[in-house]
Amino acid sequence: MQLSNDKNIDSLHRYLQANFPALASANIEFDSESDEYLTLRAPLAQNHNDLDTAFGGSLYNLAMVSCWSTLYLGCSGRIAAPKIVARDVQMRFRHPVTETVLRARCRKPNSRQWDGFFAHYEKAGRTSITLTSSIATPDGNAAYFDGVFVLLEHSV
Repeated sequence: MQLSNDKNIDSLHRYLQANFPALASANIEFDSESDEYLTLRAPLAQNHNDLDTAFGGSLYNLAMVSCWSTLYLGCSGRIAAPKIVARDVQMRFRHPVTETVLRARCRKPNSRQWDGFFAHYEKAGRTSITLTSSIATPDGNAAYFDGVFVLLEHSV
C-alpha cells in the first residue's frame, strides 16, 4: 500500500520541520517507498560523532522518525491531524555506520494490520501499533529499532 504522494510528503516534511527542531538540524528527508517499506535519509555530515561515524542519537532519531512517519502517512488519509506518540522503544546497535547518506527503513503494516489498527481506534478512541525499522549499510543492518506507537484521541 502506497502511503505517500507529493502532497503527503510535502505535508510530512513541513510538519516535521515545524514541530521537531532536532530533525531540522539533522536534515532528515523522505528517501523512497515500496509496498513494504518507507525509507528516510539524512547526511552523515550533519549526524556524525567524534569518530566520524554516525552518531548513535542521530541513528535513533532517523530510525524512530521513519516509523513515526510511516504511521503519520498511514493515518493522514483517514484522520485530519493524527496525534502520535511513542510509548515503548528499543534501539540495538550492531556496527558503526560510515556511509555518507544514512538510511532508515521502516517496515509498513500490511492491510490486515491497518484494518485492525483503525477498527480499534474507531471503537476505543485510541490505539497502538508496533513498528520496526533498520539502519541499512552495504555490510548489513547496522542498527534495529522497535517501537510501540500510540494514536491518541483528537481531544488529548
